[in-house]
Amino acid sequence: MIKLLSSSVFSFPKEPPRKNEDSILPPRKVGNGFLMAIADGVGSYAGASSASESAIDYLTSLQSTAFESSDAAEQIFNEIKTRVSNLTHENPSYFDAATTLTFCYAGEKGIRIGHVGDCRVYLKVDHRLVQVTKDHTQYQMLIDEGLYKPSELKEASGKNTLFSAISKKINLHFQEIFLKYDQICGHDGSVSLFIMSDGAYHPWELRPRFLESTLEDPNRFAANLRRRIARLGATDDCSLIAVKLTIKPQLELFD
Repeated sequence: MIKLLSSSVFSFPKEPPRKNEDSILPPRKVGNGFLMAIADGVGSYAGASSASESAIDYLTSLQSTAFESSDAAEQIFNEIKTRVSNLTHENPSYFDAATTLTFCYAGEKGIRIGHVGDCRVYLKVDHRLVQVTKDHTQYQMLIDEGLYKPSELKEASGKNTLFSAISKKINLHFQEIFLKYDQICGHDGSVSLFIMSDGAYHPWELRPRFLESTLEDPNRFAANLRRRIARLGATDDCSLIAVKLTIKPQLELFD
């Protein structure tokens, strides 16, 4: 049995007059599990907010069986790609509309993660947050190919330039991860999970630490991160989903 102990979310634009192109799906009971997601409309293209909304709208229509197969993420992303492509029928100026999408479904046996773009999933491990997803950015690609070290790109421009998103024109590259509970649960059977858009994790990365009591409490984490963003200034639209789940009985789930 999966129980949602606590959750906290926020989503707001970089600047108050500006439209927020992030769309979020707060933790939602789907079958015996919980589904949550952040979609970040690619802001340089018209229709960015419509693209992110389309991705979240489709996710909300799914049943738990949609997340059970090993190719669940591929099927979901391909369907959303079709829907985003069809936005041009509604408005020809949306021809280049694109969005990222990162979703997590905490099901009976584990957490299935589907990821395209540069939002991130973090898990609390001991006294820190560990990044689970990998950014689909030119910056990360240069590091993965061994051409540069992160320290060598610290001052480089274009750090958030995407090479993959959900769009009619962009080739789809995605990441699908399945985490079994026996790999990630704490001794008390709990899991602390965080999804952040790039606007939210940039301030976090500058000093990636909070008190243990803050990391354990989604509401305190969200409040502290929001204060940090306000103090430092937002670099982009900011979205966070923070949840704490408990998985019981463990013996049945871990067999």
